[in-house]
Amino acid sequence: MMGILESLWFLMDTRTVLITTGVLLVFLWLFSKPRNLPPGPWGLPIIGSVPALMWGLHRDVYVQLLLRRYAQKYGSVFRLKVFNKTLIILNDYKSIRSAFQHPQLSDRPDMLLTEIYKSEGVAMASGEAWTELRRFCLTVLRSFGVGKSSFEEKIGTEAEELLKEMFSFGGKPFKPNTMLDSAVSNVICSVVFGKRYEYSDQDFSDLLNLLGRTIASFGAGGALNFLPALRYMPFMGVDSVVLNFEEFAKFIGNVIDTHRASFDENNPRDLTDVYLMEIQKGQLNGEKAPVTNGTKSHSSRRHLSERNLVGTIANLFAAGSGTTSGTLQWCLYYMMTYPDIQKRVQAEIDDVVGRNRLPRLADKPELNFTQAVIWEVQRLTTVTPVGVPHAAASDTVINGFVVPKGSILVANLWAVSHDPKLWPEPDEFKPERFLNEEGNAIKAEEFIPFSTGRRSCIGEHLAKMELYVFFSYFMHQFDVRKPDGSSSPPLKGERGIFHFPPPFEVCVVRRD
Repeated sequence: MMGILESLWFLMDTRTVLITTGVLLVFLWLFSKPRNLPPGPWGLPIIGSVPALMWGLHRDVYVQLLLRRYAQKYGSVFRLKVFNKTLIILNDYKSIRSAFQHPQLSDRPDMLLTEIYKSEGVAMASGEAWTELRRFCLTVLRSFGVGKSSFEEKIGTEAEELLKEMFSFGGKPFKPNTMLDSAVSNVICSVVFGKRYEYSDQDFSDLLNLLGRTIASFGAGGALNFLPALRYMPFMGVDSVVLNFEEFAKFIGNVIDTHRASFDENNPRDLTDVYLMEIQKGQLNGEKAPVTNGTKSHSSRRHLSERNLVGTIANLFAAGSGTTSGTLQWCLYYMMTYPDIQKRVQAEIDDVVGRNRLPRLADKPELNFTQAVIWEVQRLTTVTPVGVPHAAASDTVINGFVVPKGSILVANLWAVSHDPKLWPEPDEFKPERFLNEEGNAIKAEEFIPFSTGRRSCIGEHLAKMELYVFFSYFMHQFDVRKPDGSSSPPLKGERGIFHFPPPFEVCVVRRD
């Protein structure tokens, strides 16, 4: 009898310990969580909100629209749990601007590209490395004229080459995306690689197509890049993504090797040469940063290393090509669809520029409607609908909510550009919304196609110049028309990390 009682007592004692431990763990979990997190939908254990997100996307809903639907229910700032990651979704201008100006919310999450390139690069780095790489890149880009009128000639030369290619079709239908990709990429290549590629260069064309397909395979919002758990899902195709980007990294590596073989420190030809000079200086001065009174010197260039070279060049190439080409595709798409708007742009350019020369940057202040059309295309299409994600370096408060350390911040730029409070009839193509009563082009503060804050697009100045020069050249030199017998194309872009138009054909007819 005593043995039975002792056994029961042991079992009861063990159960008590387990229950007590469980209760303590629940309380520890509850009270260790930061207070006042943003609201959000309930998620399942381990996988969080993944089923709801997958179901929404499976129903052919664009990720930016799905996030906006959540915002309508939970507010402009809400939270999602995706596997072991907390996502803070920002859906209005005020929240995005407040968050992205905060120094503790300027990091990047761990990215797949960092693993592939074995390099951080200016767009993927955080902290001191990012500060140093960004400062270097902006300084060198400016030294080569990017953002200045002196760089106009390079863009204009490429635009004229593109016009020749378009006119070679003799008014017959063609798909413009490949040649636009080549032309825009050539502009950044002239700065980074010191050369341009012929449109007939098959290796270059194949590379651009490879890069485009691979970026598209990142999925909605580029989640595969910044959510590590997705890399282990069999249906995500991560192996092909890795192989494709390794091929791209190999191309960049070959360019760097060619530069290294012909490098002349007294005659730097491009950004790659200047970076190699910095590596050489670092090797001469020692790899470690100098120390003064126990702190690292801010004058050190220790992050301008061999390791970060490939990633930085890849980032600049991507920042200076894909999104600009996509926007120009949309410009042609909209001019083909709205011929009356096209005629107004052409009339303005003819009045200001005339027919005896091409438009110049100096004409831009008087080409107000032309600028308004470019802005409206950017606003309406938002080629980067979900901005590159940020990561929280520490617990931070935004809009009264706690953003926990390590959480990922995602800006729904599409929601901002289609906010009816900012843009009446947001889904309508109305360039006049960017004109004041005097007819001058006025850019609203809430217009942020290049994102905003400390990590806004490093290629912004270059992209603005390219959009203006290419588009004004197009409108000055040709009419863009729908192919005979074709119906009006649906003004609906493809799903993915970028919002590009679907493949389409145009006819360009030389103007008198």
